[in-house]
Amino acid sequence: MRAMKTEFIILILFGCLPSALTAQETPARTPLGDGVVAVDLASRDGEESRFDELLAEARLIFVDAVVADKSGDTLEAAFYFDLLFEALADVEQLPLLDELQHLELNRFLNATITYYEDDSHTLQRVETSLTVSALRDELSRYTRSLPTELGDITLVDYNGEGHLPIVYNDQVGRIIQFFRTQGHRSMQIWLNRLPSYSKIIEPILEEEGVPRELLFHAVVESGLNPRAYSWKHAVGPWQFISSTARLYGLRQDWWVDERRDFERATRAAARHLKKLFNEFGDWYLALAAYNTGETRVHRAIRVHQSRDYWKLYLLPRETRNHIPKIMAAFLIAQDPEKYGFTVDPEPDLQWDVVPVDRYLTFNILAQIAESSIDTLKFLNPELRQGAIPPPEAGNQPYMLRIPKGHREAFTRNFDPIMAQVGPVTSVTVRTHRVRRGETLYSISRRYGIPIPTITKANDIRNRHLLRIGQRLRIPIPSSGVAARQAEVPPRAGTKKIYYTVRPMDTLSEIAEIHGVGLSRIRSWNGLRPGSSYIRVGQKLVIWVPASPQPPRLAGQPPANVEGMEKYTYTVRPGDTLGQIAEAHGVGLSMLRRWNGITGKSGYIRVGQRLVIWKQGG
Repeated sequence: MRAMKTEFIILILFGCLPSALTAQETPARTPLGDGVVAVDLASRDGEESRFDELLAEARLIFVDAVVADKSGDTLEAAFYFDLLFEALADVEQLPLLDELQHLELNRFLNATITYYEDDSHTLQRVETSLTVSALRDELSRYTRSLPTELGDITLVDYNGEGHLPIVYNDQVGRIIQFFRTQGHRSMQIWLNRLPSYSKIIEPILEEEGVPRELLFHAVVESGLNPRAYSWKHAVGPWQFISSTARLYGLRQDWWVDERRDFERATRAAARHLKKLFNEFGDWYLALAAYNTGETRVHRAIRVHQSRDYWKLYLLPRETRNHIPKIMAAFLIAQDPEKYGFTVDPEPDLQWDVVPVDRYLTFNILAQIAESSIDTLKFLNPELRQGAIPPPEAGNQPYMLRIPKGHREAFTRNFDPIMAQVGPVTSVTVRTHRVRRGETLYSISRRYGIPIPTITKANDIRNRHLLRIGQRLRIPIPSSGVAARQAEVPPRAGTKKIYYTVRPMDTLSEIAEIHGVGLSRIRSWNGLRPGSSYIRVGQKLVIWVPASPQPPRLAGQPPANVEGMEKYTYTVRPGDTLGQIAEAHGVGLSMLRRWNGITGKSGYIRVGQRLVIWKQGG
């Protein structure tokens, strides 16, 4: 039944939405990728074509996400779902969508969320960056079917000036019930995380002169997950959108996104909330404005002629639920056992800070700090590329967090390990010429480079149009250091080998030949999830079994070789082993044996020469 439901969703997405098919059949434009398409300028059809292109690309990304999920690759699935909801946010921002387009978009969005929440195989095992957004949507559906009466509002906890008044009413009670049932898993994760993050966040809130109870605003916005991402483009524990974050000096570029930094983002959020409080004179209204924007709150105040948050019914449903969610989270955290939770607190977040004045990847830094790559990623969530950004003239060294107590090891190991590593080049710039049908999305996937990086490197202001023949600068991180991994093998009984990429090699073929997963080979070599870009001559680290394995079958001639003639066939584009066997009138198993091809996939590549034996004469 589950498989049938998934197939039905995919049929809905691709078989019942004619506008996407029309876009694909139109020769004047190619409906691929992030709304960016290489076409002749005169062939544009305005906003309607942009909608078709964006939505068609979102469907292709969704298929990639489902395939990754069905194959059990959690990292790939999470990567594609992140990309999918980012693409859908771009669609939502298009101006002047008509009623049919809104209907089509909502239909697709509902189908993708249904799969993401209910049918995914791998995403249930981890808390992905979109988990809170999905929960928020689930909560919105839950509260939509309930009565809207507030009931009596009871003051529960209020310590006077400088604190957020905590109240209880029927709406708060209903959300508490939601967290005890459908939202139980997420709330449990948040409660386990709360003790360690509160020790960091609450002192900053007090230093900035705002109520420490605002911590629970971050709890319900992101689950205190620094990598939380919503399909409204909000990022980090305080869910900053890009424009607001820039107002408060948070750095956002290819290397660093300080919206994810739990210290800097908290300080920026406190200042933003203080500014909103000074504007509205009420913490509930300030929080509502943080959630939906000042303009909407001012409009609701004018329409209702009231500054009472609980009476502003013109506010969006999510904003009307926002304060009750904060109240519910606060009350549950005060007495978890009363509401059916048992807190298993995560270890305290403790670190030392060391200055680093050069570009270095986490692979090398982990060896210097005698730590792990995952620990460095956890302590430095703002570093997007798993590396210290290259220093610029006049800039101070980057202050890197390392596990507490490892400062001495870092100082002791730095010079000896750097002497072994040698000079490190941070970025190689390649030139790419845009071909017909190429898009920013397809180009970014080819090189494993985020779309914003390409747009910034080429000063592209209109993301929705590329010119055929346009030359793009593609900044690619050096993989020369990425191959120097930590010396600890990923599991017992394995050893490290180096594989040199040859012409016509693909990452999936290399992974298959060595019997390892794509996500593992990417992790060992510092490649982004979803990226398959490799270059000829590149050395890849691969961990293989230390004990000798049975050799792959060498090509074996038939037992009755007498009277048979040997032919050589060169694989052409579109060929499969089955087609080649049928065309030459031989069995598939024999064709495999003659060419030493093992494994279920029967992978062959264009240009490969296959041996075929036939009866002579």
